[in-house]
Amino acid sequence: METIEIKPAQIGDAQQILDLQGVAYRLEAERYGVDDLPPMTQTLDHLIAEYDTSTILVARYSPGIATGPSDPIVGSVRARVVEGTAYVGRLAVVPDMHGRGIGRQLLWAVERATAPVDRYELFTGHRSDRNLRMYERAGYRRIRSEQQRDAVTLVYMEKVVRRATPLRAGAR
Repeated sequence: METIEIKPAQIGDAQQILDLQGVAYRLEAERYGVDDLPPMTQTLDHLIAEYDTSTILVARYSPGIATGPSDPIVGSVRARVVEGTAYVGRLAVVPDMHGRGIGRQLLWAVERATAPVDRYELFTGHRSDRNLRMYERAGYRRIRSEQQRDAVTLVYMEKVVRRATPLRAGAR
């Protein structure tokens, strides 16, 4: 029975994460006719520096019953919390594992790992229909668009966390 397990990334995972980003974002780059999206050009040193400021998660795949540290990384995501907002980024899944819910699991996991926050924010490309649908189904709504270059417009999305309001003393 195959297993996908999501856990915090270790420093030793950094090169695999970079390799994953290169493969996963190559499809995005082709969609937009570009070849240098930031996840594809990130350096190992820059990624390692993110371990100090971000929550970085990986999804490992095992065709057996349980996963272990030697099982391949098939997905990753990271988020950085600043003043009550978790900025989610670099959600990536290896292309041959698309359609198995790994991206959705990574998104939920990074939300849980960074809670409690007031809101989550992320972005994706305007032609990335699969990503846009997944984020909208997860409760994100579009808040703005930003032209990056001729071929790429980023769609920013947010998910506001609804917190229960505490009852006042004597209120019913």
